[in-house]
Amino acid sequence: MPNNLPFSIADIAMLCGVNVPDTRGKNYVLVDCPLCGRKKSMSLKLDEDVFACHCSGGNGGMLDLYKKVNNCYEKSNGDIIREIKAKLNIDDGEKEFKKVKPLPKVKKLTKNEVLPQMQKADKAYHCLLKLLGLSQKHRKDLLKRGISEENIEKYMFRSVPVFGYEYFAKNVAEQCDIKGVAGFMQDSRSQSLSFIPKLTGIIIPVKNIFGLIEGLQIRLDKPIRKTRYIWLSSDGLVGGGKATTPAYFAESSKSTDTCIITEGAFKSIIPNQYKDLTVIGLAGVGNQRCLEYVLPELKRKGYTKIIEAFDADFRTNPDVLHHREKLEKTCIEAGFKYSRYVWDLKDGKGLDDFILNREKANRV
Repeated sequence: MPNNLPFSIADIAMLCGVNVPDTRGKNYVLVDCPLCGRKKSMSLKLDEDVFACHCSGGNGGMLDLYKKVNNCYEKSNGDIIREIKAKLNIDDGEKEFKKVKPLPKVKKLTKNEVLPQMQKADKAYHCLLKLLGLSQKHRKDLLKRGISEENIEKYMFRSVPVFGYEYFAKNVAEQCDIKGVAGFMQDSRSQSLSFIPKLTGIIIPVKNIFGLIEGLQIRLDKPIRKTRYIWLSSDGLVGGGKATTPAYFAESSKSTDTCIITEGAFKSIIPNQYKDLTVIGLAGVGNQRCLEYVLPELKRKGYTKIIEAFDADFRTNPDVLHHREKLEKTCIEAGFKYSRYVWDLKDGKGLDDFILNREKANRV
């Protein structure tokens, strides 16, 4: 980035509710101005990360645009950068330039250590989801993806609200403690939610192995920075909390000793819905720290076998290969029998695609 920041003027414009066209191969684009409201009156100079409105006369850099639209001139640039990173779910490994010390050994998480915060978040998220609805468009999207009407209701899918954040947060805060819960903000004057205006999408409540909603993931209607899925987070904001990127858990209705580990909520729900399998969907192939308490809980439930089912493109993705090996080592050390599902990429990239394609073929 020209400003050595992990976001661009196009990202800031989208945060400000601007519909930004495809920027690939372009040095500037014309967009509707969020300051004066006129169509195609603001230019975004992408190679310099600056803007200029040809009607209102406003111009400046990325942070200037954010300050003008959000009327937050009193905040420091550092605070604004942290706020933007939280909204964009960016963790760029910010480091202080000090003498490097050996990192302490990461303490393994136990059930008793993680449950209190999970229960607190679960209560707040349930209260919030009861206030929200699901648009017809998003309902159709979920049905098209293979999710049944029954599971749409069971898993409490919702649409991202476009306004009313303070109303929703205040209502939830009257019923339970929201301090430190990812997505909520709370200062001495008011409460709010860190949803981003006009960034619409489907809210996916991520229910973990304890049956608690540990986090809210959002499948954006329009990706940001090629990212389709983001977590509702308020890390770095007053009274806020950081998303924990939990693993989704869908359990079989039958007695079984086998659990499948894959990646993502939909890849958990679809195999469970169509094949009645027990499935854990990691938030990402590299998000395996949760296994420190997930695997002991699996063992307590009577599971003895784990089958890994990461996407079929692992052969061309060195990063996935590395995390497959890490997962295998972790599961075997935890005392599980370990194996893998492997299928051809032409049959579907993910486990959900593979199962849905087989279902369609069987109906023909």
